[in-house]
Amino acid sequence: MKKYTMKEILQQCGTTEDTLRYYEKIGLLSNVERKQNKHRIYREHDKETILFIKCLKNTGMSLDEIRPLITLQVDGVMDNMLVDQLRSYQDKIKQQQSELQQVWEFIEHKLTHGIPFGTPQIMDSETEKKS
Repeated sequence: MKKYTMKEILQQCGTTEDTLRYYEKIGLLSNVERKQNKHRIYREHDKETILFIKCLKNTGMSLDEIRPLITLQVDGVMDNMLVDQLRSYQDKIKQQQSELQQVWEFIEHKLTHGIPFGTPQIMDSETEKKS
């Protein structure tokens, strides 16, 4: 089983030492191994957990909302409430994707047609097309 130093985990997961220590302190990362010199050694499971937390945080979930999902990952038991919660966040992400696509299309239209930003008649007609 692959093991990682803190430096390797920081690079691969794009996080900070303070964040890792905090996750450990609040129980999101548990049983992190230590060398004799007390330096942390992370396992593949720890890396997956960190990436999972990071992914869920990107959806807007709080650490308190993430905690049961981490427990799920450890226990391997998926109850209906957690399934519903994950589906709810999937729906939220889908909505955000749609909104971002609309913003992208609006900006693309402005760039390709050379119309100054904030021109009211264009913004109103674009809004009407989307409705």
